[in-house]
Amino acid sequence: MFSKKYSNIYKLLIGRIATNIADSLFYMAILWYFKENRNSQLMVSIIFTISSGIDMMSFSLGPLIDKISIKGLLKYSTFIQIVISIIVVTILGIGQKSYIIDIILLLLFTISSILSAIIYPSEYKLLPLFVTKKDLLRFNGLFQVTYKILDLILDGITTFIITFSSVSFTIIFSAVIFGIALLFYHSIQINILAKNILEDDSYFTSSYFNDLLLGWKTLRKEKSILELILPLCVVNLFYGIFAVGLPFFAQTYIQTSALGYGKLLIASSFGSIIGAFLVQKFDLGKKNMGQFIAICFLGAGIFRLFVPLSVSVGIGLVLINSVISPLWITMMNTNFEALVQTSFSSAILGRVETINDSLLSIMIPIGTLLGGWIVKSYGSLITQYIYGIALICSSIYYFIVEKLKNTN
Repeated sequence: MFSKKYSNIYKLLIGRIATNIADSLFYMAILWYFKENRNSQLMVSIIFTISSGIDMMSFSLGPLIDKISIKGLLKYSTFIQIVISIIVVTILGIGQKSYIIDIILLLLFTISSILSAIIYPSEYKLLPLFVTKKDLLRFNGLFQVTYKILDLILDGITTFIITFSSVSFTIIFSAVIFGIALLFYHSIQINILAKNILEDDSYFTSSYFNDLLLGWKTLRKEKSILELILPLCVVNLFYGIFAVGLPFFAQTYIQTSALGYGKLLIASSFGSIIGAFLVQKFDLGKKNMGQFIAICFLGAGIFRLFVPLSVSVGIGLVLINSVISPLWITMMNTNFEALVQTSFSSAILGRVETINDSLLSIMIPIGTLLGGWIVKSYGSLITQYIYGIALICSSIYYFIVEKLKNTN
C-alpha cells in the first residue's frame, strides 16, 4: 500500500490534509471573531448559512471542475486562499469595528468558502484515477482517518491558539498551511491515461448549461443513488439547527471559553476516526446501502439524544456520546462516497459530486437560520434533541422503504 506507485495518492492526501487543516483554522478564527469580539448570534448564524448556502449552489461549479485543468484548479484556488488570509489579517490589524468591516470579512469568508467548494470535489474526482476500484474504499477510509486524526489534534490546538494568542495569529497559521498544500498539489503528476479519462469528449458539450444538464441526466440514470440522496436533504435541515446550536451548547454546558467547543469538536473527530477504520469492513454496494444508512442513522440518533440527556450526569459522559454519534455518520458517508466514485466516470464526477452536495445541502441554510432563532428563543439544549429525533425518524423511514422493496 505504501509503494511508489501510490506516490500521487500520498501527495493528494497531504494536500487534502493541509487544505482541511487550513480551512478549519480559518473557519474557526472567523467564527470566533464574530462570536466573541462581536458577540452576535446573528453573525454566527450568517456564517453557517453562507457555508451551507455555497454547498447548496455548488452544482454550478461542476462544469468548471470537470472542464478546467484539475491540477490548475487545485493550485490557483489554494493560492487565492493564501491571499485572502493575508487580507483578513491586515483588516483585523487595523482594529476598527464596524458593519462595513463585518461585511468585508463576510465577503472574504464567502470567497474562501467558494474556493473550498472547488478544491474538495477536485480532489474527490482524482482519487479513482490513482487507485483500483478494489482499493477505493480502503483509500477513502485512509483519507478520512488521516485528516480526521489531524482534525482531532487541530480542533484542540485551534481553540488553544485562539484563546491564548489571537484570531489574527490563527489566520496567519492557516495561510502557512495553505502554502504547504499548494506545494503538494503542484507536485502531483497526472499521466496520459488519466488525462484521456478526464477529457473524454462524450461527457462534454460546447455549452456550460448543457454540460451542467448532462451531469444531472447522468446522475438521474443511477436511480438507486438518487433515491438514497433525496431523503438525506430533510435530515440536513435538522443538522443545520444542530450546527448553529453546538457552540452555544458547548459554552453553556461544557466550558465558557472556546475550549468547550473545542472539546466537542475533538470528540466528534475522534468518533469519525473510529468510523473511518470500521467502515473498511463494509463494502456494501448499491443493494444494501439503504439498510446500512438506516442502521447508521439509528446509531447516530440514539447517541445524539444521549448527549443532552447526560448533561446532568457529567461532562465525561457527554463527550463519550459525542464520540459515538458521529462514528455512525462517518461510516455512512465514506461508504456512500466510494459507491458514487465507482458508479461514474471521473470525466463527469465533478458535476455528479457537486450536484450531490447541492441536493444534500439545500435545506441546511434554512436550518441554520432556524437554529439561530431557536437558540435565541429556547436555548441551545433543544437543538441537540431536535437533531437526535430527526436521525431516528430518518432511520425508521429507511427501514420501512427497504422492507417495502423486499416485499415487492
